[in-house]
Amino acid sequence: MKDKDQMEPGEGERLHAQREKNFWKAVGGLLVVGVIGGFIWGFFSGFADASGKEMGPLFKLAGAGGVIIAAAVTIYFTWRFFVNADEVEVADNLWGSLIGFYAYAILLPAWWSVNYLGFATPPDHWLIYGISMISALAVYVWRKWQQR
Repeated sequence: MKDKDQMEPGEGERLHAQREKNFWKAVGGLLVVGVIGGFIWGFFSGFADASGKEMGPLFKLAGAGGVIIAAAVTIYFTWRFFVNADEVEVADNLWGSLIGFYAYAILLPAWWSVNYLGFATPPDHWLIYGISMISALAVYVWRKWQQR
């Protein structure tokens, strides 16, 4: 028997709970894709490095196929993530993405210009990409921390 102060969850609460469950499933799916894709790529590239040889055509084909599959699955789970995310989550992601984009858009031409003038090495795209992703993540985490 229920206590008279306890209420049955209404339709809004049930819908919110289902949406939150779907949201975390999408996040989990993205995590699984990243872990499996990283493991497979690391395995193949580590195998090639350990043998001291170039990857054979079969390994390259498997790697390319894995990248294509991982990209498609990531697109799907990203879509699922945004379908199930609430307005605050979308806003936090948009702010993080915007700052990450601006970091890349500012760093690449600036580095290229300084290199063109002879004061720096050619731009390291992976370093700039990493800085952009760290910037995006930092803004996202900052916004989440501000909402606590």
